[in-house]
Amino acid sequence: MATHSKQTLYLLGGIIAALAVWGIYLAIGSYLGMGEGTRAYDIRRGLMVVACMGGFLLFWGALLWNRNRRTNSDDS
Repeated sequence: MATHSKQTLYLLGGIIAALAVWGIYLAIGSYLGMGEGTRAYDIRRGLMVVACMGGFLLFWGALLWNRNRRTNSDDS
């Protein structure tokens, strides 16, 4: 049976949390639009960044789930 140590799960959870925080940080920056020639306070840019990061995390989570499911079924 493929078991993951607590340390591995904590590390994976930490990476996912760090990516989520980084995505929120980038979304806030794009929402504020502090670059020259950009319109400030445009919610669409922030939502686009959050949607892309969320999509990436969901895709990555689906791949990890599928790998875990296949590994557990091979051990049976």
